[in-house]
Amino acid sequence: MTDLDYPAYGGDSPLDQPMPSEAFDTRAFPPAQAPAPAAPPAHAPVHIPAEPMPGEAVASEPQKRNYAFKVRNLSKDYGGHKVLNDISFDIPAGKIVGLLGPNGCGKTTLIKILAGLIHDYTGMVLVDGKRIGVASKAAVALLPDSTYFPDRFRTIDCINYFADFFKDFNKVKAIEFAAEFDLDLNQRIKTMSKGMQEKLQLLVVMSRAADIYLLDEPLGGVDPAARAVIMDIIMKNYKENATLLLSTHLVNDLEHSFDHVLMLGKGKVLVNTGIENLRATGKSVEEIFKEVIGDAWEVD
Repeated sequence: MTDLDYPAYGGDSPLDQPMPSEAFDTRAFPPAQAPAPAAPPAHAPVHIPAEPMPGEAVASEPQKRNYAFKVRNLSKDYGGHKVLNDISFDIPAGKIVGLLGPNGCGKTTLIKILAGLIHDYTGMVLVDGKRIGVASKAAVALLPDSTYFPDRFRTIDCINYFADFFKDFNKVKAIEFAAEFDLDLNQRIKTMSKGMQEKLQLLVVMSRAADIYLLDEPLGGVDPAARAVIMDIIMKNYKENATLLLSTHLVNDLEHSFDHVLMLGKGKVLVNTGIENLRATGKSVEEIFKEVIGDAWEVD
């Protein structure tokens, strides 16, 4: 198991440089027309140098290529347990990114860091070319993994709240979504089912014209019949050329939508590559996911 490169994209990022064949676990990804090494390492390290990236330096650099996320040596622990352990990766802008991994691997923690909700971490994080702060948060639309609106709020209160808070919010679209989801504008959250609450949060997020959408398990609480409808709404309503990072366990249902895949396991980046590189193996994303994750399903 190891990081995968995406050489087809080009550029100057350390992650864009061709990787030696011995860096791959050939049991999961055998190189085309090449014999497997005699003794491939189980976890071959790939050195990614830390890059000091202060906001001023990034702003003055010529923009050869846009990245939605640039992360270097990011670590985060809870009570001494490292959920993210010195991870580094780049994600190109304008992609639909599948964030995959077992429970407890750090997906939600990573999303909260990118959204600016968690600050007690170490490492460098740039979102939309900016360090975490007011400007980066303004570019991000977050769908969290839990409900955050007060129970006393009605549907229309949530819509008005977003309209007051975000300049890129489309109130007309939100009200249309509410009708499509069959949500009463005057119904209070405390009387809604979990699925209705998740639809409400989804509709206010997708009514924004954000540059980056962070969706943490958007289909986790809905029945299979509603998944296709919700995914259709997501795909048709996010801003053109925006980046959509979607955390999910439903790999088989959603892999056809991904342009890029980021897999985490035991606090490490196991795969970071364009979808065409995965498809070139002749396997589905779900098959590769099961092979690469391996014992990372076992959370320490």
